[in-house]
Amino acid sequence: MIWHQTLQRNLLRNTQLPALALGLLLAAPDAPAGRPLTVDDAGIADRGNCQLESWRETSGGKSAAWAMPACNFTGNWELALGAASLPADNGHRNAAVLQGKTVLRPVTDNGWGLGLVLARQAGEQAATSINLPVSLAWQGQDTLLHANLGAIRPQSARTAATWGLALERQLDELTGIGLERFGQRGGGATTQLGLRRAIVPGRLQLDASWGRKSDQPRATTWSLGLVWTGAPLQ
Repeated sequence: MIWHQTLQRNLLRNTQLPALALGLLLAAPDAPAGRPLTVDDAGIADRGNCQLESWRETSGGKSAAWAMPACNFTGNWELALGAASLPADNGHRNAAVLQGKTVLRPVTDNGWGLGLVLARQAGEQAATSINLPVSLAWQGQDTLLHANLGAIRPQSARTAATWGLALERQLDELTGIGLERFGQRGGGATTQLGLRRAIVPGRLQLDASWGRKSDQPRATTWSLGLVWTGAPLQ
C-alpha cells in the first residue's frame, strides 16, 4: 500500500482523516499482501504484471477515494501512480503520488525478505518519503510479519521518522486477515484490522478495514476496497 504509504498517511492526517487504509499494494499477485494493510511488505509484482487497487475510506463524516495502478515493466522495479479525491474546506481536492519499489532480498518460504520504497507526493502538500519493509515468513508464507522503518520529509516541515508492524494470516485459499499498528514521530499511532476475500482467485479481490488512532480514540475509520491483478504486459 504504499502506501508509498508514508506519504498517504501524512496526506490524510493533514486533512483530518487517519490514514488507516493505505497499505498500498504492491506485492506479487500470488502473495497475500497489499490492501487492506497500510504497513508495506518486501514484495513486488512479477515482471509484466500490473495491479490496480481502489478503495474508499470514511472517518468522522469525511471520506476519501483512492485509485493506485502499479506495474513491473523491467523485473527490478515496480512503478505506481496514485490519484485521490480528498476532503477539503470547500468540498474535495485532488492529489497524486508517484512511487517506485524494489526488492533487495526476496521473501522465501520460512525465510525473510527486504525491500526499498521511494515515493513523491506532488501538489499542495508536497513531500518525499523512503521506507524499508522487512517481511518474515512462517508455515511457508501463510503467516507473515512485516516491519517498516522509514522517513518522510514534507516540503514545509521537518523530516519525521515513520514505523509500522503488521501480522497477516492466510485463513484458506480465498480469505486472509491482518492486524497492524503504525505511526509517525510527532503523531499518534494507528491500530487497524483488515480482511480480504478473493472473488476471482488471482484476479479480483474484495477487502475491508476498521481502525482507530491513539490520539483520536472516538474516531473510527472504515474502508472498502477492490483489487484487480493481471498480466497485460506479457
